[in-house]
Amino acid sequence: MAAVALLAASAARAAEDDGLCRNGVFPKEQGQFGLAKVTGGGRLGFLGDMDGCPNETPACRGTGYVVAGDTLITGRAKGPYVCAFYPNRVGGSAGWVRADRLAPAPVDHAPALSAWLGRWKDGDDSIRLTARGGALVADGAAFWPSANPSLAERPGGPNTGELSGSARPVGSRVVFRDGDDQDACRATLTLVGPFLVVSDNDNCGGMNVSFTGVYTRR
Repeated sequence: MAAVALLAASAARAAEDDGLCRNGVFPKEQGQFGLAKVTGGGRLGFLGDMDGCPNETPACRGTGYVVAGDTLITGRAKGPYVCAFYPNRVGGSAGWVRADRLAPAPVDHAPALSAWLGRWKDGDDSIRLTARGGALVADGAAFWPSANPSLAERPGGPNTGELSGSARPVGSRVVFRDGDDQDACRATLTLVGPFLVVSDNDNCGGMNVSFTGVYTRR
């Protein structure tokens, strides 16, 4: 019962929340992130976010699922459900899941600078974080539709983007920006255990290029 109460603590605030909970936008649609382990028997299916979802009707059930022992990145709550992302080797899956099937896992909300360091990858996109004094230095590259599209798909090569700058983390978040005007690239990085959750403002590269995603250290 304690686990359910903890994961659903924001349910009252989010009861009328009709925001998106799906692949591609998961990092942008959450206010805070946590970690949880799937518990119980059988599959825990992801539920959609359209047409009155989430609920247990067939119309809301997707094809993705997780099983006991899987680790999820959790976001906001809505009634008895939590928006969650399951990182895997093919990019991951996002959707609403039942909170009563999750057991919260500890997350360091003030990680040491050394916890950030290394090369982080999400598909072809990458961000390298190094330390300089008490700050983090970012060097990132992103691509659309991929780093090496076929000539038939993109004869002129991929659209590209860059992320750079130096910033000091505040708790488990750090924000990099390359200027102060509204069109400047701005990316927020949140360290959630072994994952780096990134959300940018879509101004960090060419058309359709974005650093938004869930990264793992390589």
